[in-house]
Amino acid sequence: MHRGIRVLALLAGYTTLGFSGDYVAGLVAHDPPSVRLPAAEHAVGVALAAASSSDRCAFEVERKASLDAPLADMLHVDVGAGELRVEGRDGLSGIQVVGRACASARDNLDALQVALGSEGGDIELRAHYPEHSGRHRWGGEDYARIDLVVLVPRGMAIDLKDSSGGMELSGTGALHIEDSSGEIVVRDANGAVTIDDSSGGIDVSGVVGDVSIQDGSGGIEVSNVKGRLELRDGSGSIHAEHVEGDVVVAGDGSGSIDVRDVRGDFQVRSDGSGGIRYSTVGGKVDIPRDKHASHRGS
Repeated sequence: MHRGIRVLALLAGYTTLGFSGDYVAGLVAHDPPSVRLPAAEHAVGVALAAASSSDRCAFEVERKASLDAPLADMLHVDVGAGELRVEGRDGLSGIQVVGRACASARDNLDALQVALGSEGGDIELRAHYPEHSGRHRWGGEDYARIDLVVLVPRGMAIDLKDSSGGMELSGTGALHIEDSSGEIVVRDANGAVTIDDSSGGIDVSGVVGDVSIQDGSGGIEVSNVKGRLELRDGSGSIHAEHVEGDVVVAGDGSGSIDVRDVRGDFQVRSDGSGGIRYSTVGGKVDIPRDKHASHRGS
């Protein structure tokens, strides 16, 4: 991620925030329930210390939540404006969340909250914002956001909805991402990856499963996929390499297409403007007849 997440020191504190589930965590001066997260405090501290952000922040406060969930298979994340980092770690039996609430006015900090709880056997993480701000960063001198770092057990599936701000996910299971704007980086996903994005660059590498991407605008980089790759892009370049299954460009509005080292077929069903290049395709190559494509040597 080009811009890291800057969240300051950890702050102990928990309170009930009011949606159904085992419990949710927020910010009061009580000790948290015991959770079996070996070295999680150190791991989060290292992750936060290594990240920084140039975004302004007139008023800020830390947010922290954790939940023991050794049998949970899925984490549902519903957040709005702010940077997000989700990292799967070996040895964890629960979820740990650390964040920084940032606003242009002190009065808005109380409304910037993080809620974590169980729902039907899965885990839900929600970020809450001032009512008049909606789910988006305001313009001009008014802003409100929550930057989050989330540690999960390695291989946990993630269902994520986000409105704005960059995100980075690593060490997870299957991923389903719906995003409005901001860069998306995915590394080391043990499961299928589905991304529906309006705008912003997408960089995906190391997926044990199929990858499906629908993007409005922004460049797409995909590499090291064990399954099939299908793409639909409005504008921006597409680069894909080291794919064991088929590579299918279902539709591309504008921007170059560059594909190499594909064991399956390579197909472009529809392409607006921009060149097509490919090399080392193990299966068939199917490109619209009206498009000029260049084949590189292996």
